[in-house]
Amino acid sequence: MALDRNEIAERLRAARTDLGFTQAEVAEALGVHRPTISEIEAGRRAVTGEELHRLCELYALPVSRLLSTDAPTEPDVERVLFRTATMQGAPARRAVRQFMERCRAEKELEELLHVPHPDDARPGYRAGQPEGKPQAIRQGYAIAEQERRRLDLGTEPLRNPLELLDRQGVRIGPLEGLGPDGPDGLYFETVELGACVAINPERDRWTGFRSAFTAAHEYAHWLLRDTQVEEYQFYWEDRPKSDLREVRANVFAAAFLMPREGLRQYFAEAGLLDDHEMLPRLSKGDIVQAMDYFGVSRTALLYRLQNAGLMDERTADELRDIRFSVTEVADTLGIDFRGSGPFGTKLRSLALKAWKKGLISTGRAAALFGQNIATFREQMTTIGEEQEETPEDPALGAARKS
Repeated sequence: MALDRNEIAERLRAARTDLGFTQAEVAEALGVHRPTISEIEAGRRAVTGEELHRLCELYALPVSRLLSTDAPTEPDVERVLFRTATMQGAPARRAVRQFMERCRAEKELEELLHVPHPDDARPGYRAGQPEGKPQAIRQGYAIAEQERRRLDLGTEPLRNPLELLDRQGVRIGPLEGLGPDGPDGLYFETVELGACVAINPERDRWTGFRSAFTAAHEYAHWLLRDTQVEEYQFYWEDRPKSDLREVRANVFAAAFLMPREGLRQYFAEAGLLDDHEMLPRLSKGDIVQAMDYFGVSRTALLYRLQNAGLMDERTADELRDIRFSVTEVADTLGIDFRGSGPFGTKLRSLALKAWKKGLISTGRAAALFGQNIATFREQMTTIGEEQEETPEDPALGAARKS
């Protein structure tokens, strides 16, 4: 599929900034005025064939690579991620490589067991680079509504977008070892592994609600194929929204998890909407119960109510500023947050099947379970799992003994 003008413009801008060139420096090298480069990178002016070749020569980038729609390789993904601000330390980079190795192991086990990987079930949604924030917002809402209709979700809450991604061919799993201050998650597509989404489970172990929003945000990128590598940090108003694709993905996530009609129905049935279908200053209990119902954080809920026109900005701001313990309120009301539950369990399931058939060694199976051999053997004995006897195949027998 050919790239449109906005996609080419975005790639040219990224190629320039990757090398540290300013627009003025590029304009001087090409012998044009700086506004010309600005217009090209904004997608307001098409780049000519001659200009494209000269720009690629300046950026030491083959034209074929700049115009390619193929997914990057794993080393390409590492190079992009390792340039981001939150991936500068050794623990973060190690977490990225561990997740990539996890995805690689999952693929190898599927091939070993002849288990078909789910087909990429993405529909053909298309949305070019938004030309401004209003358009990014409109696109986010429209695509969320289309996707809900496609999946026949109605107005019900969607608590686990990771499960939807898994069923549609995306490899999912935890981004481990980063702690609560690390990035919320990342998304990438590679030639070798396809689409992959990792979520940092340390961000909110007690509910999983932040993870749900992160997964829905990455869901938008996967649907639209608008980026192939991204590190994500949850934000609303505390981070500049310079990339309009990020604005669009956040709007999609909010509308996908909390459709406006679903919000209206919930609060109407709770008797909280006034005659103008607006919400008053909610109690702490009202907020926590709504968080539990929709499976979202307080911040995400209040911004969504404001943007959906069900709460005025002043009331939403006041409720965001209130300090209270969500867990204490939940305990008082008898709410046991379900959160998103465990995810990324497919790898262990595949590893167990391969070990039982003697296709991988006990050491390899234990490693895939994140355990030492003794602990793995003990757990398998406890749950009554053992390897199948295959005496006719000495190679498999050797695997059992290791």
